[in-house]
Amino acid sequence: MIRHIVTFQFAATDPEGRAAAANRLRAALEPLANSIPGVQSLEVGIDDGGISGHWDAALVSVHDSAEALAAYQSHPEHLAALAVIAELTARKSVVDFELGSAQ
Repeated sequence: MIRHIVTFQFAATDPEGRAAAANRLRAALEPLANSIPGVQSLEVGIDDGGISGHWDAALVSVHDSAEALAAYQSHPEHLAALAVIAELTARKSVVDFELGSAQ
């Protein structure tokens, strides 16, 4: 299984804009858990804003395999979500790793 972690910095810096971005990000990503084969779990978390310098949000998902993650990334519903994410974010980072792999 592969864990896929993406962190996001929203383009909006005001509280109202950040809240709206958080809602749209969740609405774009959370349905993918039920619509794309090979997704074991998917969670979107929003930072509470309590510590300066933290990123605004994170996606953590688990996929059956590297092939399932590749299929997720090219799935039309994920590509539609990426278009929304591009509107909302200034930066993002991604880490993918195999669960249970030796360090």
